[in-house]
Amino acid sequence: MRVSFSPAPPEPVTTTREIWSWYSYAFASEAYVVALTNFIPITLAELAYEQGHLYGTDLPCKPSANSTSTITGEPIPEKPRCMISFGSLEVDTASFVLYLTSLAVLLQALTVVSVGALADHGSWRKKQLVILSVCGSVATMLIFAAPYVWMAGALSVTANVCFGVGFVSFNAFLPLLVRNVEHLRTRRQQLDQMEKELEGPRVVQDETYNQPNTHDEDTDEQQVPEQSAPSLDERKKMYKELSEQLNEDKSQLMGYISARGFAAGYLGGVLLLVICLYISYRSKSSTQSLKVGIFLSGLWWFLFAALAGMWLKPRPGSDLILEDPGEKHGKLWRMSQYVWYSWSRVGRTIAQARKLPSAFAFLVSWFFLSDGYTSITNVAILFAKTSLGLPQTQLILLSLVVPICALVGALAFPKIQAMLGLDQKQMVLLLLSMLLFVPVYGVLGLILPFWGHLTTTKELFVGAVYFGFLIGAVQSYCRSLFASLVPRGRESEFFGLYAITDKGSSWLGPLVIALITDATHEIRHSFIFLLVLLTLPIPIVYFGVNVEQGRIDAEKAAQELGHVGHATEDESERLLSST
Repeated sequence: MRVSFSPAPPEPVTTTREIWSWYSYAFASEAYVVALTNFIPITLAELAYEQGHLYGTDLPCKPSANSTSTITGEPIPEKPRCMISFGSLEVDTASFVLYLTSLAVLLQALTVVSVGALADHGSWRKKQLVILSVCGSVATMLIFAAPYVWMAGALSVTANVCFGVGFVSFNAFLPLLVRNVEHLRTRRQQLDQMEKELEGPRVVQDETYNQPNTHDEDTDEQQVPEQSAPSLDERKKMYKELSEQLNEDKSQLMGYISARGFAAGYLGGVLLLVICLYISYRSKSSTQSLKVGIFLSGLWWFLFAALAGMWLKPRPGSDLILEDPGEKHGKLWRMSQYVWYSWSRVGRTIAQARKLPSAFAFLVSWFFLSDGYTSITNVAILFAKTSLGLPQTQLILLSLVVPICALVGALAFPKIQAMLGLDQKQMVLLLLSMLLFVPVYGVLGLILPFWGHLTTTKELFVGAVYFGFLIGAVQSYCRSLFASLVPRGRESEFFGLYAITDKGSSWLGPLVIALITDATHEIRHSFIFLLVLLTLPIPIVYFGVNVEQGRIDAEKAAQELGHVGHATEDESERLLSST
């Protein structure tokens, strides 16, 4: 198979409405996260229990109050093992949801690799976002009416895969929107003009400054302004300073937009959660209220994602042309070749990681970081329920505290960054250092007798407020920092790797924590593992991520594959001179 690429079309100027439509998708998609975290697992587990049978019998898991065993006539044990059958396969209902989650993560990773790189070509980035949003939101709404557990499980896996792959396209829009903001484009064009002047006629003029004056005395007065013009070295210095300032302003704007995107998402999630909690409070049927919450989350996702579908510009990349002389092959063959191209493209990118050391060093740090903060969330809920015995109302309140504080933190830290004058990398290191205090507090409780042992509800809620305040900013700054290291024209491909790194690490933390808990019979000891997990990203980011060199490497990678647009938009020379 041979492929070629057409020249990338000029990118349009980013409008305010387009940025707000990007926020609207974050506002929409977080509603599904609420359903995925709070409603879908419980609903699937309840359906499996209602349709399951006791192990080794045909008795239902949910018998009548006076039910007895048909074999012995004795009462059924209080906690029998409940199984759900799929043909000849039997699965314990306690692990049914975990199997579905693992299957969804696996399919999501495979789908991201299969179609992620294709989204960088033509208008497929927006097409994927729209198509996957429609499919995912409709599948989520259909769970409400699914009569069988296998049907609800299939719909939940479909919605999960659509959400994950669609979110890759959503993230890929961030660097595209930022670099085409009007005032940044204007300044970039001015720098391009300065670059041409440094390379062209003005350099020749500098060579005439020291030549003998052959003009008459009457023209001496006219020559004075030329003689006082900045020298070539002064103009190069000015060019370097303006270029560095442009890169800094671009990074700050990317962090600002990324933070507001996360804030919009958290706001949407909190609002939907409050609505669903009110419905649950008013309804007497807990399972039915959960199904209503799932339907509302799908409807929320569909409606607000429609704004992104209407207002986001396609922003097409270079067309991918598959060479098929005589058109001898059918559509199925062409589709398989496009998928093969996507896999081979990702494989080549990973094999050539040495050409983008900063981007891949950040992906390694993201592997540990994403697993660390996800594990903290899981440990907190389990710890609150098993060790502290919090009632259901307080667990629900705890689930509200974190996103509310994350919303505040996502909006507050860009202002803190402006006050401290820090760049993106420094902000990421600051936030990671602050996040370490969460596992440090738990570890100190294990080794110091006078330290708090997380034995009170007050300690847990204070920790939730602190963690929530940080986690929104951590996610925002990590996304914007990685976006600045992504080669132009390959945004979807690299954000696909970003998503795979996130999902690929999701098994590690829960597995190790489960082993630690089984071995020690105390979940508090898992704080030692969490401390190690959150410490590792700090030296990797500090020593392995060079933002300026990463930008240069990204521009070179874009040029090698011919994905850079017109020469007036080429930043490589300016980036080289800025270092």
